[in-house]
Amino acid sequence: MKLMWAFLPVSLVACAPGNVAGSDCTYPELPASDCSPWVPPAAVGRTWELSFSEEFEGNGYAATKLTPCFDWNYGGCTGSFNQGREYYAASQIRVSGGAAHLVAEPTSPPIASGACQNGSCTYLSGLLSTARPRADNGSTYLYKFTYGYVEARLKLIGTQGFFTAFWMLPTDTTYTYRTEIDILEHLGHDPATMFMTYHYNDRGTSFAVNSGVGNNGACPVQDYTTEFHRFAIDWQADHVAWYIDGIKCAQFNGNASTIENGPMQIILDVMVDNTWQRSWNKGLLDSTLTRQLDVDYIRVFQQR
Repeated sequence: MKLMWAFLPVSLVACAPGNVAGSDCTYPELPASDCSPWVPPAAVGRTWELSFSEEFEGNGYAATKLTPCFDWNYGGCTGSFNQGREYYAASQIRVSGGAAHLVAEPTSPPIASGACQNGSCTYLSGLLSTARPRADNGSTYLYKFTYGYVEARLKLIGTQGFFTAFWMLPTDTTYTYRTEIDILEHLGHDPATMFMTYHYNDRGTSFAVNSGVGNNGACPVQDYTTEFHRFAIDWQADHVAWYIDGIKCAQFNGNASTIENGPMQIILDVMVDNTWQRSWNKGLLDSTLTRQLDVDYIRVFQQR
């Protein structure tokens, strides 16, 4: 998702064969009932370790791990990234039933903001990120990392006008991001096309998994909005590879000149009626609708 600037005691988990390379794939930090972790084979002499996990098992999320605002929060949270209708607010993250629900719903009166479509934010929506809680008080990034396998289990929104973005940016306090990894971008009107892209060379060059709509690289083209699915990226020094439900969709191969080698942050959010959607004549049809993105977990595994 190229940004358009408007302003600056748990039991061990014994996984089924094939989930994780090797015979021992136990992660004591994860829920005992969960056997979903899947990671690609580790490099020779290395093993995967869980380095970040938010499971949404209680009635809230850990504020030490995630913030409901983006990195440029100076106290008012965050307006739309791409001239959509949404303004992000902590009230739109609701946790229940073992999942976080990022709720996009109409708000009245609208919130005045140059970030939103026509200067008016008519929706409140949900965002979760590992960014700094505030950009003006010296707080540090809640979680930043270099290289790893990042996965979220999501139930997407299958309604025109709603947009899910699961992505990563460098932890750059000047906001001049040289790279961007779009793990998933999903336009609500199309339940089957999962857009996956890597932007590099100061985000002037892109590698796209998808060649048009109805194409997910080597991953199935099917309805991904009716139940939970796992969306992931494997970011290493020599490649970036996309996965859906453990299937590799595509891989970009590179080196230090093309692949990000500094720490990054994770962002997951719901947009409403953004520039991309309107340019395709797939904008919001009913401005009274409320929809939610369901998030079972967000995890990062790293090789040690």
